Amino acid sequence: MMSVLAVGAHPDDIEAGCAGTLALHKAKGNKVYLLVLSRGEASGDPQVKELACKRSAELLGADDLFFGDFKDTRINDGIETIEVIEKIVDKINPDMVYAHTSKDIHQDHRNAAYATLSAARRCKRILMYETPNTLKEFFPQVFTDIEETFEVKKRVLHLFGHESERFWLAAKAIEGLAVFRGFQAGVRVAEAFEVGRFVLEV
Repeated sequence: MMSVLAVGAHPDDIEAGCAGTLALHKAKGNKVYLLVLSRGEASGDPQVKELACKRSAELLGADDLFFGDFKDTRINDGIETIEVIEKIVDKINPDMVYAHTSKDIHQDHRNAAYATLSAARRCKRILMYETPNTLKEFFPQVFTDIEETFEVKKRVLHLFGHESERFWLAAKAIEGLAVFRGFQAGVRVAEAFEVGRFVLEV
């Protein structure tokens, strides 16, 4: 049984990037933990978003959900962020970490990526996920076939639909991206990752 940690800068980041993969982990009997660094107050009601995160965690079957207390748009890659992530890493000792890619237009996402790499420096496997803000320089090397859990991914994404019509367009784009990544991987739908670190144990 593996222990898995997913780190996101804002509510809905984890869902956009790797919800299908996390649901697969749970289906295989793995422990799944979520860490959301902010409550997304720059683009909506933080209490509503926090509730959506909790409902999403329930749907994914997450074993625990943690929040950081960083201000939305003000997350940095310094010691404060590293220590918050490191505290959770030390607590659950994950076998696999999922984090933002640094190839992203949003500064919170980039900084969360760098801080996670530092905080999880002793973890053997770190995969970096994409979101609608990811740059074209994102170069996936690992794919997860999420056909089995694609409906779960769509359901958790739609929990955040309170935000705006723009969010619904983003949710549809994420669903379309899963089809595109599936085509690249030779399956129906997939999530794609860059490798932060991956130690192959034979």
